[in-house]
Amino acid sequence: AAAVALLLALACPALAEERIDNFISDVTVNADASLSARESITVFAEGNAIRRGILRDFPTIYTDKRGVRVKAGIEVIEVRRDGRPEPFAIETLSNGKRIRIGDKDAYLDRGPHTYEIAYRTTRQIGFFAEFDELYWNVTGNGWTFPIIRAAVIIRLPPGARIRQHSAYTGYEGSIASDAAVTAANGSEYRAQTTRRLEATEGFTVAVAWQKGLVTPPGDADKLKWWVSDNAGYA
Repeated sequence: AAAVALLLALACPALAEERIDNFISDVTVNADASLSARESITVFAEGNAIRRGILRDFPTIYTDKRGVRVKAGIEVIEVRRDGRPEPFAIETLSNGKRIRIGDKDAYLDRGPHTYEIAYRTTRQIGFFAEFDELYWNVTGNGWTFPIIRAAVIIRLPPGARIRQHSAYTGYEGSIASDAAVTAANGSEYRAQTTRRLEATEGFTVAVAWQKGLVTPPGDADKLKWWVSDNAGYA
């Protein structure tokens, strides 16, 4: 009896672990250089950190290779939980935006819940001399519980040919690549992690294609953005 009790005590923490079981990011690169994205995030709630809902953080402020401050845009289209519309609010963080998802007056049932977040984002594409590239942080690195599996689909404009691609896993700045690429033909790229990601570990991919399919910003846009992004930071 004592042995059985010990085994049960050892098993309970593992069974009670809150986690993301599946994280899928489906991203379409539009000809106007915007992205249309939909995330499907299946969590297992135990009533600890995941009580009323989840927090999805999006870093939208960064410094480019020239040391210039850049602010990407994001517009949330809809949020759903288990197929139904879910309340959400947008909060401002020091480095971006947070989507606070859930009803403050309702607790989640213990078990799995799938959240879908649809949004549009801008200024995510890098325009280089010989190719254009999307460097995409699939999961973000702000999660406080593990991610069992993460996957990404990047849909490029018609006629695209993928020239090069990379995938990275781990803590911010890691160059490890515990991921498998399942498609990199024509205009579609697919990859998924091959190990569990621990809290604050993330999954990032980079996909490059030939120029001429996505409209780059003009000089007037670049000047307007520079003034807006760096006001008070010069």
